[in-house]
Order: sequence, then C-alpha cells, then structure tokens
Amino acid sequence: MIKTSLNKVLMVLAVLLIIQPLALAKTLEFAQVADVHYSFENSQLDKYLYFLSLSLKKKSPEFVIFLGDNVDKSKEEDVIGFMRAIHSIREPYYIVLGKNDAHGFSGVPKEDYLDIVSTFNRNQDDNKNYYYFKPNSDIICVILDDSSDFAQSTHGEIPDEQLKWLENLLIKYPKRLFLIFHHTPLVPPRVEYKYSMNNSENYQNLLKKYNNILLISSGQYHQESVQKDDRGVRHISAPAFKNTPHSYQLIKIDYNENSYKSPSDVGITVTNIKV
Repeated sequence: MIKTSLNKVLMVLAVLLIIQPLALAKTLEFAQVADVHYSFENSQLDKYLYFLSLSLKKKSPEFVIFLGDNVDKSKEEDVIGFMRAIHSIREPYYIVLGKNDAHGFSGVPKEDYLDIVSTFNRNQDDNKNYYYFKPNSDIICVILDDSSDFAQSTHGEIPDEQLKWLENLLIKYPKRLFLIFHHTPLVPPRVEYKYSMNNSENYQNLLKKYNNILLISSGQYHQESVQKDDRGVRHISAPAFKNTPHSYQLIKIDYNENSYKSPSDVGITVTNIKV
C-alpha cells in the first residue's frame, strides 16, 4: 500500500517536471516590412499593400513594423498616400524612419512627417521619432531613428542622445528581453560603404554591455539576411517590399524567461511571406 502511494507521488512529480518547462515556454510572432518606397507614380504598390493587409489578417502577427524608406521621396502627398494605403491593417503597426522619409532641407520635416503618421496611427500619437512599446510583460521593442534631420544621406547614424536613452532603458528593465528596430543595419548583409552606419563602434560598445538583446532588425540594403554575432544577437536584414516578389517577413521568437541566460537560448525563425 505504501509502495503504491509512493509510486503515485513519484509519477505526479515526474509529470510536473515535464509540464513546468512547457508552461514557462512562450512565443512571440510579429511581422516586418522594409523599403516600401511608396509613390503615387507607382500605382501597383497600393494593390500590393492591400494584399499585405489580407496576408497579415491570415497570419495574425501580434504587431507589424515598417522598417523605413516607407516612401520613395520625401513628399507630403506620398507620406499621406502611404499611411492611407496601410490604414486597413488591423494589427498594431509601428513606423521606423528611413533615409528617404523625412528631411527638412528638401522634403517633409520630421515633425510634419510624424504629425501625418500620428493622424492615421493610434499607436504613434506622441510624434516621437524614437520610442518603445511592450507587446507583452517580457519583451520591450525599441524603435530608433538613424536618419538625418536635414539632408538626405545614405549613411545611418544613431545620435548620442538616442544611445543614452537606449542605455537608460536597458538599465531600467534588466530582466526584459529587447528587440531593436532601425533602418540602417548595424551588421549589414554585404559590405557597401555608402550604406554603412557612421557611429557603429559607439553603438556596438553599448550593446556589448547587456545580454538581454535578442535581435536587431533593419532594411536599407534590399537584401534578406540573418546573421548571429559572437554574443548570439541576431541581425536581421529584410527584403525590399517594393521589389518583386513583394514580400515581408514573419518572425517567431520562442523563449523561456526563467531559463534565459543569453540570446543563444532563444529560438528565432524568420520566414519570407510573398503577398
């Protein structure tokens, strides 16, 4: 009788040991769209952005990131046209600034660009070019702006002000996992000096101090790539949506917050989806 009871207790403990890790395992899935280069001169993009909204409805990601160069030229009518074209997307979406989007010297100033964005997008109603949001209680998504304020430039550069803000955020939330998004890749898919990030060394030195950054996603190069650095951080470059076959990326993150020690502990799957 005692032996039977002991066996039952051992069986229950064994089941609990199996179930507990499964219960702690979590998944986050989101979509990212890069380099739409919207223009009224390219009427086909309205059609493909509508197809994008239909595809996203089927896939049901938790949120969508537009990774910059959302318009081909910094014109107010194109910014408004782009925001109208994506307004049918039901999922929460967030806008990253790219080199083509806003520059005061010969295009739409950033303040005006962000005013237009906030008019259409309830998720960005505070007119900030860099910000963060929390898709769940474990993860923080950071949007940075590496574009020039005044004249269009092919080089990205994240100002010291944003790097300091990012570090304060990492200090404030040491137990959260971070996803970072900006237009210019820190680790590019190919060597091409004209698209490089100017202050990449300062940025790299900051990131090396923290082990809770899972990925950095960007566009710019119109080339898909997933690279893992020596710390396990994934550097993801997305294909240009404007180019055939008009695709975006679905990114799935599988993690366990209680057993997390480094970015290498996290499973990240990147899938290209043709609209």
